[in-house]
Amino acid sequence: MRKALALHEATIRRALTALFPSPDAPLSLDAIALGVEEEDDEDLADVLLATLHQFGKVPHFISYLRARGADPMPRKRNRIFAENIARFTRIEIGEPPNRDFDFDALGAFAPRAEAFRCRIALDNTPEGSGAFVAPNLVLTASHVLDRFYAQRPDNTPPPRLGIIASDGIHYPASCVQKWPYFEGEIDGDLPPNGVADTHVDVALLRVFMPLGQVYGRIDTDCTPPDFFGPELFTLVHYPDGRESGFISGSIRRDGPGVSRLPHDIDTEGGSSGGPGFDRNFNFLGIHQGRWKNVRRLVPFERFCQEPKFRELIAQNSKLRTLWSLDRNIEGPLIIGRRQFITALAAMVDKPESRLRGVWIRREDTSSISGLGFSFDMLQAYLIQHGSPDAHPPHRCIRISPTLRTTDLLSDLAVLALGAEHASTASGGTSSGEATGVAEQDSRASTLIRALQEQAMKDGQTWWFFFDNPPNGLSPEAQVQFEHIARHLPTQTNLRLILAGYETYRLAPLRFGNVMEAETARRAGLLLEELGPFTRGDVEATINAMITSLSPESDLLLPRLNEMTDRSLQGLVADATGEFSGSDLGTVTTQLRQQIKAFLGIAA
Repeated sequence: MRKALALHEATIRRALTALFPSPDAPLSLDAIALGVEEEDDEDLADVLLATLHQFGKVPHFISYLRARGADPMPRKRNRIFAENIARFTRIEIGEPPNRDFDFDALGAFAPRAEAFRCRIALDNTPEGSGAFVAPNLVLTASHVLDRFYAQRPDNTPPPRLGIIASDGIHYPASCVQKWPYFEGEIDGDLPPNGVADTHVDVALLRVFMPLGQVYGRIDTDCTPPDFFGPELFTLVHYPDGRESGFISGSIRRDGPGVSRLPHDIDTEGGSSGGPGFDRNFNFLGIHQGRWKNVRRLVPFERFCQEPKFRELIAQNSKLRTLWSLDRNIEGPLIIGRRQFITALAAMVDKPESRLRGVWIRREDTSSISGLGFSFDMLQAYLIQHGSPDAHPPHRCIRISPTLRTTDLLSDLAVLALGAEHASTASGGTSSGEATGVAEQDSRASTLIRALQEQAMKDGQTWWFFFDNPPNGLSPEAQVQFEHIARHLPTQTNLRLILAGYETYRLAPLRFGNVMEAETARRAGLLLEELGPFTRGDVEATINAMITSLSPESDLLLPRLNEMTDRSLQGLVADATGEFSGSDLGTVTTQLRQQIKAFLGIAA
């Protein structure tokens, strides 16, 4: 853990944000550091590990790091591949032109693959292998589910379908789409022309938590490899349901359009559905099985452009809505806040837009309810729209000024750029050469240009979230804040989120809706009024949850109305049809029960 902290602190911080999304029980690295008892020879690594054990999150934590190439327990490179497992050699594959994997690429791939693979289970018994391809979707072979769909005597329930993640934890699942295999393949025949395009023997399973965000996933947006003849190959699978190291072998492709690829890696029952990769670790397809001593792979090129396959992955990977902090039915649900989420979606989808942030304003300025939760929503939305194995495209920076804050610009510089970059005035307007207001304006402009340059250099969008100061700001900080609010939205890689600040005279251009920003000539912030919620807000959350968790379900209007009525049962709206924010806890509990009943999930 100490080595992981030294090498991957930023990834560990993101892991804690992803694994502990609840605003009622936040867990950050800084909060954990406060519990270090140095006189007891404790350090941050000790307390972090103890905390993860306390909440039962050690396996999830390790998987999250592995999925991002930050394995805290890496194996030696010469132990990555399973030892003493002979390749199956009774088929003519040929000798690949290169028999070695690139060790640097292998070192990055191995921990990711260890995390994203999983077992497909019926009644907790492993039946095959699979891998995450989207936050909630697992790819496997269709025939792995044969026993699930087999005819049974009347009233006999089917076996429980689920996955066993790479850390051994079991999760219930459902099949959302399967593409059949050719019946003749049972006897070793290949699918004939005209059948091969539709009979690809793959299936997509859905889990009801965004596990692909934790365990990582295969990139299915890549172009399938286009090679001829033999190629070095590895298979990520669970032979006989057992955990195994990676096995190197060979695979052969005789040209485009082939229905199956023969390979020589030894496999067993339970290997079906395991993903295979070429020498450069590009996704080749999934292992189908062994017929008449021939190991076969279903090529990715056979189903990569299948419309329903692409649609399901796109729907699950790029959701515009946010109904929970972690797409988890049991997690904190979000009711209302459509304006805020719409603004985030617009800024992520169109980074060139003139919309550069959100100003969250309260109807009741004596209440702080929902303000801090907005930061959790911001982080959750950006996490869900990033790829685990890619460089993070977004960075969130939270600033909490108080009445004691006298130099907000320096504080901002230290938070964003480091202590050595404390902001100073630009030449010609330093102290004594101009008025205090001009000096602060110059300092703000200089700092924000530096922030923009660094964000662009890092290839990121930086989101600055300003908490509402509980007792106001000092006069010096207030002047600086007004300059920040004016300058920051002008930068293409910077975004500004203001939580509160209703009594301050701030100058940024304000938009009433996203469409206004489309035609604006200047950059500005979208206004969101934070207050009561409506029946329409509840309906929107129900719709978003069903679309996310079960888009193939047909949620008819009468059923939607019934679920909404039951979610609001016992609550009374005011004369305008609005419900008090204090009722959110009740409606959340009741709504969660309705969603579980609709999806057939045990309460």
